[in-house]
Amino acid sequence: METELKIQKRAIDLAVAAGRKRMSQRTGFIHFFPGEEQAADTIPLYENVCFALALFRQRSVEAVREGKDLLERLFAFQGAEGNFPVYLHEYPRCYDPWMALKIAPALFQIERHFGSVIGSDAKGKIASALDRAIRFSENRPRPPVWEHRLQKLLQREAVFTPSTQEEWFHWIVSEQLGSRPFPAEIPYQPLLQAFVGGSEIQEKGEPRPFPLEWALAESEGFSPRLLKDHPAAIQSALVFSVEGASYLPASPVSITAGRILWNGAGKLHSFSLPGANWRGSGQAFFDLPTGVEPEKGDLIEAAAFCDISPETSISVGGRKGTVFRLGEMVRIETPGLSFGLTFSLEAGQGEFCGQISRANRPAQTACRGSLLYEAFDWQIALRTLRRSGPCRISLALEGL
Repeated sequence: METELKIQKRAIDLAVAAGRKRMSQRTGFIHFFPGEEQAADTIPLYENVCFALALFRQRSVEAVREGKDLLERLFAFQGAEGNFPVYLHEYPRCYDPWMALKIAPALFQIERHFGSVIGSDAKGKIASALDRAIRFSENRPRPPVWEHRLQKLLQREAVFTPSTQEEWFHWIVSEQLGSRPFPAEIPYQPLLQAFVGGSEIQEKGEPRPFPLEWALAESEGFSPRLLKDHPAAIQSALVFSVEGASYLPASPVSITAGRILWNGAGKLHSFSLPGANWRGSGQAFFDLPTGVEPEKGDLIEAAAFCDISPETSISVGGRKGTVFRLGEMVRIETPGLSFGLTFSLEAGQGEFCGQISRANRPAQTACRGSLLYEAFDWQIALRTLRRSGPCRISLALEGL
């Protein structure tokens, strides 16, 4: 019964819940600092405006009234030129030149969908704040993603091709400011409920949730990863129904250059090859440059990472172990996927020792504050003992 109730949750309800958890009863604002989850002294404009939109989208009398009151309080912090500060305590300084364009879609959508129920006074304030934000943004040079946003706010045609996770999010938010559904091929894997475009971003033992994922996954019911509390859910309020879009072919395993994702029994697993050159078909290689001298055997030049989990086991040659040789298979086993990996020396001369240890992949973002010294990955690496010149280490993955 509990599982059925979870599946029925809406993305907007998760956005409101994430905001409520970070709301101060004393100030009535969301307090949040991206660099440190425990910080409770900063009040970000962007997340508070997104939370106001989420309240409107809940469509209850109480939520709409609360959202309207929150917006009116936030309007007091719009600068004289039309921009907004990143945090309330920075007012009247506005350090982010694009903050007005980040906030404008929320004001646009509230005016579009709720203008008839909020009263003429509140509607006038929203229209005034939106107009000032647009006029501020028109008077300065803009990179392509924000030029696209401005043109869509002005209801003009504009073209922009996103590449990173953040650009995809802003592109879809901008496209939804138009008057008709837009066709798009989004790099999203529906069976994993994961956005797989752009560079890897890991947060503790799973890929960091991305605001767009809540909107894309809503019709299927949310995975355990998206049901967890996360501040990024607040921003998902900016994304309305994504109509006319197509996704990647449904697959239980996502294999992209340098990363593999798959579902386990209760989490989203990942295998990462930072710094490797991907050949496809389960083949990759590391080019080791010349002029490197190992110091005390601590030089790691080729490494793979797999998230640490109670449902993950790693073996060497079919047995438990932490050391392996070139040509010896290391096997990773989970409920959803099992595969082996074998390092070999493809070119050059050198001596290497394989070692399995706890570490963090370069894309890990959670190692700060109380988690500064925490390790969330198994590192399957080759330590360079000695080599005289450039080498190429190949890696074969079997069983994918």
